[in-house]
Amino acid sequence: MPRIISLSPCLLFVLVSLAQPDSLYVEERGGTVAYAVVYPPLKQAESFTHEGRYAMDTSRIAVRQGFKRGKPCGVYRAWYPDGAPMIFAVYGWGYLHGDWTEYAPDGSITVKGKYDNGMRDGTWAFRAQGIVGHYKDGLKHGKWKYYENGNLVRFERYRNGEQVSGNRSLLK
Repeated sequence: MPRIISLSPCLLFVLVSLAQPDSLYVEERGGTVAYAVVYPPLKQAESFTHEGRYAMDTSRIAVRQGFKRGKPCGVYRAWYPDGAPMIFAVYGWGYLHGDWTEYAPDGSITVKGKYDNGMRDGTWAFRAQGIVGHYKDGLKHGKWKYYENGNLVRFERYRNGEQVSGNRSLLK
C-alpha cells in the first residue's frame, strides 16, 4: 500500500503538467482580470498549430500559435473571451520577429510595432497613451513624441536607451 501512495503524487503531477494552464490578462472594468487558458499537450509533429482555450468555456479559442520543430514559429493570435481579436504577432524560430499588434475590445488598434530577433525595433505607436517612438535593438532610440487630444505636446530624444536631451514641451 505505501508504494501506491508514493506513486499517486507523481501521477497527479504528470496529469496537472499535461494540462498546461496559462492565463490571458484582460483590462476590464477599471482593472485587470486573469482568464485561465488550458492547452492540450504539445504535439511531437514537425509543424503544427497549438490552440489554447478559455477554461471557463472550452468552446472558445483564446490563443493560437504555430510551432515548428518544437519552437514557436509563424503567426500568434489571442482573442478576448467574446471572440474579438486581442493580439496579432509573428514569431521567427522561437522568438518574436515581425509585426506586433494589440487591439482594444472594440477592435481598435492600441499598440502597433515590430520585433527583430526578439527585440522591439523601428517605430512603435502606443495609441491609448498617445505615444509614438522608435526602438533600435530593443532600446529607445530617436525621437519620442507625446500627444494629448491629437496634438503634439512634447518630445524626447534617445540614443541607445539613454535620454540625450531634456523633455521639450510644446505647450506654453
